[in-house]
Amino acid sequence: MMDLIRRFALLVTAATTAIVLAGCSGEPTKANAAAIIGDDRISLDSVQDEVQWLLDNVPDMQQLQEQDKVSLLSRHIVQTRVRHELIGAAAQQEGLSADAGEVDELLQQVGGAEQAPSQFGVRSSRVREFASDYVLLQQLAERNLDRISVEFVGAYISGESPEQTAKEKALDLGREIAADPDQAKELAQESGTEVIDQSVTLRELASGQQTALLAASPLFSADEGTVVVTQPSPQQGSLWLVALVEDRLVGASSGGESGQPVPPQLLAQIGIQQLAPFAAEQGVEISPRFGVWDQATVAIAENEDAVASYLLPTTASSEQ
Repeated sequence: MMDLIRRFALLVTAATTAIVLAGCSGEPTKANAAAIIGDDRISLDSVQDEVQWLLDNVPDMQQLQEQDKVSLLSRHIVQTRVRHELIGAAAQQEGLSADAGEVDELLQQVGGAEQAPSQFGVRSSRVREFASDYVLLQQLAERNLDRISVEFVGAYISGESPEQTAKEKALDLGREIAADPDQAKELAQESGTEVIDQSVTLRELASGQQTALLAASPLFSADEGTVVVTQPSPQQGSLWLVALVEDRLVGASSGGESGQPVPPQLLAQIGIQQLAPFAAEQGVEISPRFGVWDQATVAIAENEDAVASYLLPTTASSEQ
């Protein structure tokens, strides 16, 4: 569990401390702002202070500095703070609250509050906030497992060539479908792969061995009339899904669990994806020094090339 939470918290990228703290990669979106979520602002100073605290107090973070990978930590801190604001909005709308006992249990699983900064990648004063957010993400996912269903048509794209990567092939197909959504099935067939035409609930995909990761993809948070181009698993870099969301339904809450249980780690990932509507509603701006905001995955990517999912509006949806 500890390793899973650490992987959930930190994803390795590379840059120098000077670039992270001095911001040489570009001017901030607004003066002294690391990020802006709606009317809320995360100050650059507060992010710098947290980075420095972790470098001064957590040996694992000091190793990042020695390896010139502090940008990972800085980006992660901004991302957790942005998501915290979105989680708060989602919790308020859905009437969710983090159970103190579950928060305490999570902290115990990572070795207690003293070890939590190393596992979560946040300063000691924020470990309980991070753990509470993790619990709320699971609750948000549970709330939506049986409520959300999507009808989509598309295809899996794989295979690399010297002329074109699988990602490029997937984006080309996605753009073709977005330009002519009425021909989505035919265009998918022309891609030379098996056509997928499904209507499924979030829980159905989350419970499947081969499809579980799709439940944590933009497929279930994208608006109707959007073409989703995504990697079901980053570990399978040559496999992409191109899917036109023909319909997205959100029903009433069932009020209880049904069907197969979903692992806690996957629940948290699904919960992150369910923050997408709140991010779209409020608007998120990220200082270029930390990367680019990826609305599709509710995350901060190092740059445009590092984005792993795309939302392409169809001609019909863009005219609405």
